[in-house]
Amino acid sequence: MRTSVMSQMQRSFSIDLPSLIPLQLPSRRETHLWYILPDEVKSTSLLKRYSQFLSPIEKDRVDQMRGDELKKNALLARTLVRTTIARYQTNKAVDPGSLMFKKNMYGKPEVDWQNCKNYNVQPLHFNISHTDSLIACGVTVHAPVGIDVEDKERKIKHDVLAFAKRFYTTDEVNFLATILDPEAQRKEFIKLWTLKEAYVKALGKGFSAAPFNTFTIQSKPGTEGGYSLCKTSEVTANPLEKTEECNGRWKFDLLELAGSHYAAVCTEDDQADEGAPMRVIVRKTIPFVEDQLISERIFL
Repeated sequence: MRTSVMSQMQRSFSIDLPSLIPLQLPSRRETHLWYILPDEVKSTSLLKRYSQFLSPIEKDRVDQMRGDELKKNALLARTLVRTTIARYQTNKAVDPGSLMFKKNMYGKPEVDWQNCKNYNVQPLHFNISHTDSLIACGVTVHAPVGIDVEDKERKIKHDVLAFAKRFYTTDEVNFLATILDPEAQRKEFIKLWTLKEAYVKALGKGFSAAPFNTFTIQSKPGTEGGYSLCKTSEVTANPLEKTEECNGRWKFDLLELAGSHYAAVCTEDDQADEGAPMRVIVRKTIPFVEDQLISERIFL
């Protein structure tokens, strides 16, 4: 499924942008994952149009970035969040620039639904992650979502196992130690990092409030991209979860985006439709120019 809007859109914006194509809300057991490749957005006029959606505070933060690429990526990240959320307000066209945001006590951005006028749908949860070459935004209804993206070729300056001992649990370090090939070991380290980032972001806490060495993530035998939260710390002052509550409550999926990145999705299973599969629907976009359905994945 591929939708193109005006063949000249990337080159000239002498007319107003068209409305975003509205979409149905994700189901209770779906995560919609949108991503954009900054290198594919080349039009300066399009970027200027995107900047009009940002709040004054967001514009100031973008302007304070050092270097054109950092500014561009920061602009695209905010645009992706705003245009993605606006797509789901299907009762009428919504200006992405009208959305308002706030942060929770740990600094995780959220839509400030109480101060957003004329939105008559169930509040969406979102989370964003980016590298220099890819920006992604995950969206859910009913339950918070955490996502993380990491470049598959990301280099680790230190010895992998020594680095893992600083951040990972003993079980995870022991797992990595069984992998003798250095390249395969590096990749598994990055996969674990991506999954752990997604989990703490789903909690809404971040790394400082939920250290990586307080919980263990393991792959599910017989699944592709399936992982479980298998153990949490019993010795911290505020353990994140009791072990017996974690195995089925948190759902993970690990996939690849654009052939160059690992992406992890973590959501909390509210068990409302117990037995129904969890799904991740992946779309690539250049807002107002092109949307492309990439894949639909089922995970357990």
